[in-house]
Amino acid sequence: MKQLPKKILENFGAGLMGRLSTQVISFILIIYLARVLGPESYGGISVVLAVISYFNLLATFGLPVVGIREAARKQNHCEESISQIFSVRICLAILSYFLLLAYGWFFITDTHLFYLLLLYGLTMLSSSWLLDWAFIGMEDLRSLAAANVMGSLCSCIFILLLVKNAADIFYIPVIMFTGSVLSCTFLYHLFHKVHSLHLSFTLLNYRTVLKLAMPFAITGGLSQVYENFDIVMLGFMVDHQEAGYYSVAYKIVSVLSGIIGIYSQSTFPVMIRLREKNPGLMGAFLKQNVYGMLFFMLPIITGGTILGNNIIETFFGEAYLRAATPFVLLLYYIFFMALSITLANWLLAVNEDKKYMGIVIVGAIINVTANLVLIPLWKSAGAAMAMIIAEVFVFCFLASKVKDLQQEDWVDKKKFFILAGSCIGMGICILTIQKLFQVHVGFLVFVGAALYIGLSWPFCAKFFRRTFTE
Repeated sequence: MKQLPKKILENFGAGLMGRLSTQVISFILIIYLARVLGPESYGGISVVLAVISYFNLLATFGLPVVGIREAARKQNHCEESISQIFSVRICLAILSYFLLLAYGWFFITDTHLFYLLLLYGLTMLSSSWLLDWAFIGMEDLRSLAAANVMGSLCSCIFILLLVKNAADIFYIPVIMFTGSVLSCTFLYHLFHKVHSLHLSFTLLNYRTVLKLAMPFAITGGLSQVYENFDIVMLGFMVDHQEAGYYSVAYKIVSVLSGIIGIYSQSTFPVMIRLREKNPGLMGAFLKQNVYGMLFFMLPIITGGTILGNNIIETFFGEAYLRAATPFVLLLYYIFFMALSITLANWLLAVNEDKKYMGIVIVGAIINVTANLVLIPLWKSAGAAMAMIIAEVFVFCFLASKVKDLQQEDWVDKKKFFILAGSCIGMGICILTIQKLFQVHVGFLVFVGAALYIGLSWPFCAKFFRRTFTE
């Protein structure tokens, strides 16, 4: 078990570098496309992607989570399981695309949006070949990071070269599909060099796999409500321009979500193996993860609250200043989401799938209700507030369920107050510099980060040193 911290650190480091690279590339694209297309066209793309995400639920059907479990448990003997899951995903993706085509034909009256829907839908087909879940389960995030960077970089280069105004909007989904195919091909080649992979079309095997995936399919579908229901509602209840403002805000915080996801991918297989081999360590491991999330997220929500307007105006211009309020609110959603993911992974690792599914059902109902009430009142800000309300409830429910199963105290209150005090000191410094001097927002972010680390690290260094050595 002494190798666990080193393995986690290696995977997290590789995954983090890969995700940061892809997020930087994506952020450049977001800024470029938002400025080139304008709020109306950019909002239209956001609504189309949100609609596609619901059809993608059938294409994935919770199978990646099952695949991660199988690969993590069986390690070098997982070929048959992965082949079955791989085959089911391809069949479901084809079915999903035909359903998307039927939906667009009967319900989309705008020809422009109809063609965007069909072109962006092609990524469902390419993603069915993506073996990212297998590499996560095998704890090989280096290969996954390389594939993601390769595909993102390819897409970015061609979009910057070919998309010059809103008239070039149809180039975007075609280029994104090409980048996705490149990533899929690279991972398939790497996997096939080590393990055999074949298509398996046995009805009995399909039923077994789909039965295992059903709880994750349900929770995945309900979780998707958090991700895209708000954008869909903004597009239909308000207009595409308001969806564009909200999408810009959400794209920024999705960078944080991506980093949190990488850490989750690094630790989830380890939680599963701890459950199998040494369950006594799971409480301490959970405590380390919770504290790590607090250390990372507390300064971000503090700095983001202070600098929200500056960040939006600097990167996207005055045309998108209305995105500042939802941006700040969504930072608080990401904070609670980070803690929720940590607790959810723990529940899934101990096979409490039904409890997790029940919590997600409640959260989805709260999210939908809050969106329907708040969007007409506050538009994009109301959608962001609905995300916070739902995620706070989810976090509280998860904490209650984990507490029932893990009696050990997994929150260090003393260290929490140290982090909070460091954030207060950082916030006061940023506000003072902001009022006294006209400086770039990037400089304020750098100063704030340096000050926070300087204030908190003397108290936290021992904890993190122990985390990665014991």
